[in-house]
Amino acid sequence: MNYRSFRTIAGLCVLLVCMIVCTLAAAQEKQAKSQAVSSADTQDKASSQTAAGEKLFRTHCGRCHNPPESLSPREARAVVRHMRVRATLTTGDERLILKFLAP
Repeated sequence: MNYRSFRTIAGLCVLLVCMIVCTLAAAQEKQAKSQAVSSADTQDKASSQTAAGEKLFRTHCGRCHNPPESLSPREARAVVRHMRVRATLTTGDERLILKFLAP
């Protein structure tokens, strides 16, 4: 093999490596963007569920109770479970109120 053939093959290898690196970088960038969008969607969904839970609390529970300052998730589950029948809450309502009481 002569020097000119070697240079051609080396140049093609460098070009191939550059193409692979660019492809990998583009794929990582696309994945990072999709994760950022997914994270934002999750936060928006959680905040909308909390707002819906607050509205349900004020509608069903606020007739007799003020929202507590802080409850552990365990305490919140016990309270909501005991008051579910009296406040005529559905399972979905119970879940949203729990998101509001103990996020």
